Amino acid sequence: MSDETRSGAKPAGYQGTKPKKSSDGRGARIAAARGVMGVIGQKLALDVALSKAHTYDDLTARDRAFARLIAATTLRRLAQLDAAVGQHLSRQPAPFAMAVLLTGAAQLIYLDTPVHAAVGESVAALKSSKDRNDVNAAGMVNAILRKVADTGKADAAKIPVAKNLPEWLRKSWTRAYGEEAVTKIAEQITQSPPLDLSLRNKDEAEKWAEEIGAQVLPTRTVRKADIGNIVGLPGFHDGAWWVQDIAAALPVNILGDLTGKTALDMCAAPGGKTLQLAAAGAQVTALDRSEHRLLKVKDNLERTGLSAKCIAVDAGKWRGVRDHDFDIVLLDAPCSATGTLRRRPDVAYTKAPKDVESLTAVQDRLLLAAARQVKPGGTLVYCTCSLQPAEGEQRILSFLKMRPDFRLNPILTLGKAGEAMGVTPQGWLRALPHMLSDKGGMDGFFTAQLIRDV
Repeated sequence: MSDETRSGAKPAGYQGTKPKKSSDGRGARIAAARGVMGVIGQKLALDVALSKAHTYDDLTARDRAFARLIAATTLRRLAQLDAAVGQHLSRQPAPFAMAVLLTGAAQLIYLDTPVHAAVGESVAALKSSKDRNDVNAAGMVNAILRKVADTGKADAAKIPVAKNLPEWLRKSWTRAYGEEAVTKIAEQITQSPPLDLSLRNKDEAEKWAEEIGAQVLPTRTVRKADIGNIVGLPGFHDGAWWVQDIAAALPVNILGDLTGKTALDMCAAPGGKTLQLAAAGAQVTALDRSEHRLLKVKDNLERTGLSAKCIAVDAGKWRGVRDHDFDIVLLDAPCSATGTLRRRPDVAYTKAPKDVESLTAVQDRLLLAAARQVKPGGTLVYCTCSLQPAEGEQRILSFLKMRPDFRLNPILTLGKAGEAMGVTPQGWLRALPHMLSDKGGMDGFFTAQLIRDV
């Protein structure tokens, strides 16, 4: 039975005095509902919200994945799910009961979970609550979910997919990209993303694609349709690859061979671009203000056999041996991450316009700090995983006014594949989630390449 149709097996029980991890569909559904509540009500990241659910630590890895799938699907389809259940509500139930109702509907409409499992375990989750309001709502939820099982798919389909986006995102993206593009973006981010791998040696792309059961994408990213057990895949323990969306890999891929070059990765964690720079032959210095996050970079460097000098420091305040010291400076700036909704659907509910406004000031400060590190004739690459023009194009235009000794260097190295992945007539790259949709799409990303005058 697949994770997407978990039927709710009984707890596995005990072996001696040590409890086994629970394989309990009810526990997964409770965690999913609590996760949705944490994202919408408390603005928590989904993984944090899930981890706070009292059942989560006791779940098997399989059921944790199932809990996340239910919660992520609910967040991706919230407006459609609201419509499917809302017409049957005579009153608004308590928050947990409403979350159970929505996650139950997500299983019925989008995950093809058997009715007896989706309804029965959702009702059981409410009956196990210590809150009397939740227990009292069990009968109502049972009745509504049975109606959703009959008509929910048709009811949800009446709601345009773009309505699942918060209004502020929908409006800003419509202004930037047009209504047709927003519909395509919204459709793409309702889908669970594939697994993308960047290779230590790109010449081995076909070899690893065959061993892993994947395909080779433009720029030699290897894509596997399902994520599954990452550490169990061929090549993981050999350090042959690391996980990195194709869009996130583009900012370094445009640079080509970096043998003999010095490179500074200013906001390095979790480290994918640091690894790329090192694999391309550069002598890399990697900065990140979080020492804890930098440990992940170091772990992946050790696993892959690549090297970089890692420094835990605020990149905006860091000074090297001297200014203007690097051939390549890469700034993957802190941003709203609105381009990552297919992987992180919680971002739609944890970010707001005020966050974008505050982040642009951080981006401007870091851009000026990055410029200080670039050699005359050197390259500055700026990128964000945001679909907000204020965090992309507008930041570059503002920077060029402040630093007229820099100029935009049009991105040409991707060739014919570049247009399909967002290279614009202006010469920067604006990847949108629905690009490469026939292959599973990609994260939203902005990249600009700048040259400092000699």
